Amino acid sequence: MINVLNIQPNEPKALIYEYIFLVYGVGKAGKSSLFYKLAQTDYIGGLDKALLIAFEKGYKALRGIHAVPVPNDDPEDKRDAWTQFQDLVNQLVESRKLVTYRMLAFDTLDYMYKYATEYIIKRERIARKDAKIKQINDIPWGQGHAMVEEEVDKQIKRLVNAGYGIFLITHDKEKKVETKSGQSYDKTTVTLPERAKNLFVNMSDFILYISIDKEIVGGNVKETRNIYFRSDGDIEAGSRFENVPNKIEYDVDLFLETFENAVLSSYNNDEKAVKKAKVEQEKQLEERVDEYVNDETDTAATKTPEQYIEEIAGLIGKMDETQQADLKKQFKDANGSINYKKYTEIEQLQRALDIGNKILG
Repeated sequence: MINVLNIQPNEPKALIYEYIFLVYGVGKAGKSSLFYKLAQTDYIGGLDKALLIAFEKGYKALRGIHAVPVPNDDPEDKRDAWTQFQDLVNQLVESRKLVTYRMLAFDTLDYMYKYATEYIIKRERIARKDAKIKQINDIPWGQGHAMVEEEVDKQIKRLVNAGYGIFLITHDKEKKVETKSGQSYDKTTVTLPERAKNLFVNMSDFILYISIDKEIVGGNVKETRNIYFRSDGDIEAGSRFENVPNKIEYDVDLFLETFENAVLSSYNNDEKAVKKAKVEQEKQLEERVDEYVNDETDTAATKTPEQYIEEIAGLIGKMDETQQADLKKQFKDANGSINYKKYTEIEQLQRALDIGNKILG
């Protein structure tokens, strides 16, 4: 309940893993490498503090990085990519106090969104018993797009609530923008469908563009890389802080210095206040994480019959016809009926849920 007599003034977040970074740019500009180098700084604490979730395998040259491919490399795991990702999120949330990771990178958003879309198409085709659903637009009234956005947002929010910093990676593209006066110009932005772009842009605290710029110096071509923190009109970039430069040279130490200066400026350049805030916010973050993880665990332990039925239906939506046939046989053997919606005992629903997880697992 809101108590207007007890509203406290906001304190800017001083910890880097309280923010969501969206980093995009041209190919081989160093997007994944920025995350890799960031992990190795004292600020993050080492490569074991950062996990790269690789929807594209762009980490082959990054020695020592902690990375997990999605879909994974296990030939025995027949689950679709998004189901595997859901399982990974479950593990990261449930094991938050056991793993060393504090920062997570998704590389790239393009494939992440593609896998989520494929998952929703398959789920709705089975749930609606409509073989004609083969594309997201086949789900009527635009519901499919909303379902994809909701699913992606849900999984990322779970990780944020569990205390992980988020580093989103994607590519760039040129987009033609038309003004009200009829004039047009090209703008560099993220290479995602409009609805996907809006989803990720709106959740991000920093939108950073990495460029490879070339200029002629003394008759020779000089190549430099820059990180844009602000839009210059032609490039989409920005942050929630006012005091950031338009761009900096591509350098991880300079990147961290820019972040630190932005935080310091929001505290009126009071270094002692920032230091105190970091200590207090670290403690508050851990308390929030404990409460969230415990709530998730308690929720899983006290499911209602309706929640069990909904979860079982979700598992069935991920299965192919052979798996569904196996499921029905095991339901019949274990509970005497294949109609799980008619089960009256929690033990029956739990057995049915366990069977479904084992078939997919």
